[in-house]
Amino acid sequence: MDQGKPAKKRDNGQRVGDRKILEGDMVVTAVGGHFAIGQITAGGDTQSIGSQPKLAEAFERACALAGANHRVFLYPSAGIPDYRPVDCAEVIKSRPTRGKW
Repeated sequence: MDQGKPAKKRDNGQRVGDRKILEGDMVVTAVGGHFAIGQITAGGDTQSIGSQPKLAEAFERACALAGANHRVFLYPSAGIPDYRPVDCAEVIKSRPTRGKW
């Protein structure tokens, strides 16, 4: 896990979707051969939370961390500022454990 790494600056302007990314929202980013998970800070930076080898696992972890009060966004590739909202209800429904964390 990459916990404790310094936050990285991100341009958090309006993205594809229905609202801006807010403090506490989670971001999953494709980085090399894994998927990094980060949380948006009060200053609009991304604080690294960790990474997962598979996209589905990264979404599951990010959705669990986001809870009911925050959203999860996919940042498809570093350098491309195009966040896409993730439907955590669909992620939960698709789990083999039928939605149980």
